[in-house]
Amino acid sequence: MLCRLPLFPDRIRLLAEPSLPSTPPALRDAMSTLRMRKITLLTVPLLLFCALMTASARDAVAHAATTITENGCDHIRDRFPSLARQGKRKVVCVAPVTQPPARSVLSSTSAADDPPPLPAWCIDPPDDQSKSAWKTRRFAACLINYASVSVYDTTTRALLGRTMINYMHFIGMFNDSLELTDVFAIVRFYSEGELVPDDALSFRLAVSCSYGCTAGDFGPPITLPENSTRYLTPSAPHLVNVPIDGIRTVNTTYELQLTHPGGDTEMINVFPPEKGPYPSPDIRCDRILSGAGCVIPSFIPTLDGLSAYPAVRAHIMSAQASGLPGAPGTTPLHRLADAAKVKKNRDTACPDSLPRPPGLTCDEYPMARTWEGAWTSGGAYSTAWVPDTQNSGAGGKFGALVTRDRLLDRDAFWVDPS
Repeated sequence: MLCRLPLFPDRIRLLAEPSLPSTPPALRDAMSTLRMRKITLLTVPLLLFCALMTASARDAVAHAATTITENGCDHIRDRFPSLARQGKRKVVCVAPVTQPPARSVLSSTSAADDPPPLPAWCIDPPDDQSKSAWKTRRFAACLINYASVSVYDTTTRALLGRTMINYMHFIGMFNDSLELTDVFAIVRFYSEGELVPDDALSFRLAVSCSYGCTAGDFGPPITLPENSTRYLTPSAPHLVNVPIDGIRTVNTTYELQLTHPGGDTEMINVFPPEKGPYPSPDIRCDRILSGAGCVIPSFIPTLDGLSAYPAVRAHIMSAQASGLPGAPGTTPLHRLADAAKVKKNRDTACPDSLPRPPGLTCDEYPMARTWEGAWTSGGAYSTAWVPDTQNSGAGGKFGALVTRDRLLDRDAFWVDPS
């Protein structure tokens, strides 16, 4: 019944319905619960695992008669004679599941009234969860995957047992911290043969950081009973060392180490990437903007929320409709940090020689603070007369995006005026 207890209901509500006005949308979406470092890092893993276990148990009942079919491990039988000569009586092989269930077992709630424990972007299609593909936002990365674990006898080549595992990673970061938070959960189900007993498997997640990053520890190996609610690794913090006024791009690398009782068993991992650990997305941390913080630079943020500036919105919509870049899903704009170049962009599109109607200012698109601006691009641009308050207000929104999403020079972003 632990999974039905409303632990820290205020933090749980924040995860389902982000409502922090001072943080960027991407940060609110993925990280609003993680913001409370101490309390929340206890709450989020519990929610993740409660949802994982409830759905797994339900699926296991619904598919009790299901047999796990042949998979990517079966080609290793050719290696059995050699392994047998080395004294390896058994082989444990981990391989991808090419046709996993339609949705992750992590996608359901642990109780009827509880919110989803993972943001929708992490769980929902269309991403192919069978290919170890990370889903990303500006401040988070999520990986949900299935794998089969098979045990073979190296002498008879017989399949002795098989089980399926569903595991997830959630890496969170902050726009005001150099600490990364890593959560890992795993469950096994559909067990057969030798892998039915609770002590038939144990696992350990080994983690390392690239240069400039100090990795936390997920802890020692643990047994992995089927459909257990107990086995979730502790949240592992990783710290990135960034020089003053500098940038550092890092990634963390993981190796899922499953073991079978006895010292005569060989472990083979054919899960992609082939026969090796798998890396996180690149994470960039900087001390260039205010304070220090980290983002996933490959995720392109969007400047939106311009409803209070109808004249600016209308101009942007018209400019994008004419073929100028920046609309979501098209060619993005790129932030320009050089103040001298920004001034040349503004002077080109809106020179002082243009007479200003009373109360109106010249609005240029693409904006002067982008590399697509009138002077730096040398290409097409658009101008319009808009109320001064709207122009400055929309400019402030862009400035807030730069600060909160840590947009450095040449970082891409989209503009959504709708």
